Amino acid sequence: MSKKNKRSFLYGFRHMAIARKITLLYSGIFSISLLVISLFMTLNITAIQQHIIRRELTLTISNIEAYLRDGKVLSNIALRKLLDNKYVEVNVYSKEEQEYYFSHFGDGPLLVQLRQRSLAVLEEIDGPDPLTEGYADASKGDGFFISEQKNNMENCTEYILENGSRQQMMLLSTTIQGKDRLYRVEAYKLIGINASFLEGFIGKLAIIDFIGIFCAFLIGHYISRRMLQPVEAIRSAAERITIEDLSQRINTDGPEDEMKELTVTFNSMIDRLESSFQRQNQFISDASHELRTPISVIQGYANLINRWGKSDPAILQEAIDSILGETEHMSALIRQLLFLAKGDQNRMPVQKKLISLNEIAGEMVKELEILEVDRRVLFEEKDSVAIWGDPDLIKQLLWIHAENALKYTQDGDTITVRIWKDKKSGYVSVGDTGAGIAKKHISKIFDRFYRVDPSRNKGISGTGLGLSIAKWIVDCHFGHITVESEEGKGTTFTNAFALSGKAKMDEKKREA
Repeated sequence: MSKKNKRSFLYGFRHMAIARKITLLYSGIFSISLLVISLFMTLNITAIQQHIIRRELTLTISNIEAYLRDGKVLSNIALRKLLDNKYVEVNVYSKEEQEYYFSHFGDGPLLVQLRQRSLAVLEEIDGPDPLTEGYADASKGDGFFISEQKNNMENCTEYILENGSRQQMMLLSTTIQGKDRLYRVEAYKLIGINASFLEGFIGKLAIIDFIGIFCAFLIGHYISRRMLQPVEAIRSAAERITIEDLSQRINTDGPEDEMKELTVTFNSMIDRLESSFQRQNQFISDASHELRTPISVIQGYANLINRWGKSDPAILQEAIDSILGETEHMSALIRQLLFLAKGDQNRMPVQKKLISLNEIAGEMVKELEILEVDRRVLFEEKDSVAIWGDPDLIKQLLWIHAENALKYTQDGDTITVRIWKDKKSGYVSVGDTGAGIAKKHISKIFDRFYRVDPSRNKGISGTGLGLSIAKWIVDCHFGHITVESEEGKGTTFTNAFALSGKAKMDEKKREA
């Protein structure tokens, strides 16, 4: 195959459909294995049978040798009893006795010229070997001729004889020294596989190989189709999925294999996408609603100024104050929206280092006292806690809790900041004795733009994004936040962070 054709073949295979690749690979491997096995059987079937026959003949000669060396009397009946295999025939000639013994039934040896050959060997007379002139089968009158000859072992010669019908026979010839006599022993057996049988065997094997290869392609095609059904289902589902319809899922029934894992992973990905789109749509809807209110207020006061405020200083000042207030509220809202958007896109810079929760909480408490609010502020440090985190974000977290505490408490109420630790985590909590939160709202207070009972919070400013930002800060520090609250008795937010050593190790593991 030329390099150009080889490149074309590889290019075609590389860009072939996966189902066809699996079919070709499966059927190709099976076909090559089948052909190799067939070739091995063809080349070795004769050698294997010859090996088995050779072992049988050698065992037969060994039994006769042991019998003769024990000085036992040899006879045709005794010779037949010595044979382990009824298909093995033996001729034994004794020079001293001038007697011929044979294992088959009848009046003489099957190989009528064996007597002459044995005499020539035993008397060491030079001359033509009767074997080279051919054996004559006394029962059939069919001559066997030497096809192959080799010395199998010391004082033992192996012959492969073949006749005109292409039948083959193996013959082992050797001399055995008995107790006081010398014997010529020739054991032989017809080889069941001849050339005609071998040709027929090869033909049948070729037909079986062809059928096997054909079946391999059919089975390979079926298996590839079955294996790729989940992939086809994923492809079809992916075509049906749009932004308007993320409800499509793939059936996960079937065996617990890699394809099912792929299907479950795909469904999980669509679940996350659907959830993300729902949150995004809700976020856009809530943001639009929150921005619509200050814009409407600003627009209303602008119209008021345009109509009457130019000549009335009181109306003009009221409008200006309201516009400035709504502008400040909208500016804070936009800043928080940008913060969350950057957090969702992992673009918010987080500079972590070893920090002291005691120091950051202490700074926040001092700044809270400087505001000169009519609240009691308590700072309780049970332990010294060091964590791995961003000091600015941690301080922003504490201020979110503190601002909520200021909003929902009245003059004379108490705000408590506590710090402690256990074996694994450090804790900082901000609690108050204010209005508290109903249990039905606690699970939703971290949702964006969620406000607890708007009528109850009338007059309290806020965007509904503070606790969402707080949760994001805690999550990016791989901590967790819990809420304990009771209506009329106050609320406590507790933030837990891994201690500095464990936190740093966890951070490296997640980066790895």
